[in-house]
Amino acid sequence: MDERKAWDLFWSYDRLASFGTGRGAGNYGQAIASGWRDFFAALPVGARVMDLATGNGAIAVMAVEAGDNLDVTGADLASVRPAAFVSKGKSALAKIRFLSDTPAEDLPLDGGSFDAVVSQYGIEYSDLERSVPEAVRILAPGGRLRFACHAAEGSVAADTKRAIKDADFLLDEVELTRHAATCIPAILNVERGRARGAFAQVEAQEQYRKFREALRLVAERARSAADADMLASVHRSLTDLFQQRKSHSESEIGSKVDALRLEVEAHRERERALLGAALSADEMGEMAERLDALGLRQIKQGEQRNGDALIGHVIEAVSFAV
Repeated sequence: MDERKAWDLFWSYDRLASFGTGRGAGNYGQAIASGWRDFFAALPVGARVMDLATGNGAIAVMAVEAGDNLDVTGADLASVRPAAFVSKGKSALAKIRFLSDTPAEDLPLDGGSFDAVVSQYGIEYSDLERSVPEAVRILAPGGRLRFACHAAEGSVAADTKRAIKDADFLLDEVELTRHAATCIPAILNVERGRARGAFAQVEAQEQYRKFREALRLVAERARSAADADMLASVHRSLTDLFQQRKSHSESEIGSKVDALRLEVEAHRERERALLGAALSADEMGEMAERLDALGLRQIKQGEQRNGDALIGHVIEAVSFAV
């Protein structure tokens, strides 16, 4: 699965932020949110805000909720439709203008049209040599810029490396979804009388044995996995599908297994993209130099931390007021 398709699929699920899973997963926690709330609260009344690589609008929602009647726009390269997919924050989302299929490197916007340009775990996925000048171009004189980027040397990046191995284990080593796709139809063929005789029964039992063993191995790994929630969710979904197999057609079962496999593949591709995009402290320093060369001032670098753990690098700057 390519990265663009993975992001399209990722944002089609009911989640607001890129962290957190489950139905209606909420926004970022205090470690990330506090800095953004302070930033938006300090903007003047009615300030125009652009959230680059907005996803389903997590930071844009914070701007609506924390700022004073801010005019908020979110742009993302993916085909985002938060109103269709996200169940939380609907009143705030309705106040945001979303620009879907919009690359940060080539924004269809007039220069100087925003009082603040921001990005949370987004701008680093773009071509920074092109996207950073674009962000500066649309920033109005006296406007403020704030980017938070994944820290290459941080705890999230380290956990992501381990989580990728969990997805590899499920999809490529244990092949749980493949065994489910083979086992359930074989069992149904016997139960519904389409496959008769001793050979069919033996074959169905062998497929069932492989499926059960794959489930066992996934459950065992989930006890200490970095991405235990993902493993447990897939295990639970396929167990439920097997138990409820008689209420589904083979085509429905196949579609459900395929959808689950695609979701895990998209999850893994997003994690690979995160590792490729994460920036070191030195690379953030290079971004600061780029912003300085583009004419921004009051450039400050900071960190996002969850307790002692580094999770992200932050950079802020102000456009020169004419």
